[in-house]
Amino acid sequence: MIDPIFQVDHLSVVYPAEGGHFTVPVVQDVSFSLARGRALALVGPSGSGKSTVLRCLNRLVEPTSGVVTFDGRDIRSFDPRQLRRRVALVMQTPVLFEGTVRDNLRVRPADAPGDFSEPQLRMAMTEVGLDVDLLDRDAAMLSGGERQRVTIARALLRDPGALLLDEPTSALDPPNALLVAETIARLQLARGLSIVMVTHQPDLVRRLGGDLLYLVKGRIEAFESTDAGAAWTSTDAHLRAFLTGQPMTTEHGT
Repeated sequence: MIDPIFQVDHLSVVYPAEGGHFTVPVVQDVSFSLARGRALALVGPSGSGKSTVLRCLNRLVEPTSGVVTFDGRDIRSFDPRQLRRRVALVMQTPVLFEGTVRDNLRVRPADAPGDFSEPQLRMAMTEVGLDVDLLDRDAAMLSGGERQRVTIARALLRDPGALLLDEPTSALDPPNALLVAETIARLQLARGLSIVMVTHQPDLVRRLGGDLLYLVKGRIEAFESTDAGAAWTSTDAHLRAFLTGQPMTTEHGT
């Protein structure tokens, strides 16, 4: 792969067990690359290390061993705040503050670069499929889907090179989940954003296309690729089950 935006080599994360006498491996020897402008979905049963891998990409979790590079640089060479502006994280539960939607879009560190002018705020709202009239609304009055799209708009205002999504639709009802999924797919296409997401939603994976990485107990069990909107023809039985909406389990084998 030529000039990937992310390169992950032999990533492992080990946490100390209670009392500090033992260690618990959470991620074990994970390696992958992501081309610029593509999407990567991290899937697998609960406790498989998906969110830990995601958080290693912007230093919210520090690897025990291995190397992560972003844009050709070891992420340890970035100031964490600078890295997190360029590699923006949208969490499962949207975090909004007191005030209007406009106030929330303008929340940022004092030294953060970016254009937070009124035209840019309106453009960001339009990009995520929200009416610009919502800028004056109390953020507490938004629906779950609107709140999630506001957090995505807030991330876009920092002009990131990559977007990390941690189960962005799992806390939403089906209609709102569909709206957020459509927003993510549209942004990926329009902006050429590189996206890494943790998800249990096969519809979102099918909509985005890209790469699909299946983790079990912190290890890679399967890797597949496709184009957005194309039919998945996975050779792995567990990925086929996931893509048809069946629940994933910790069991794996033939």
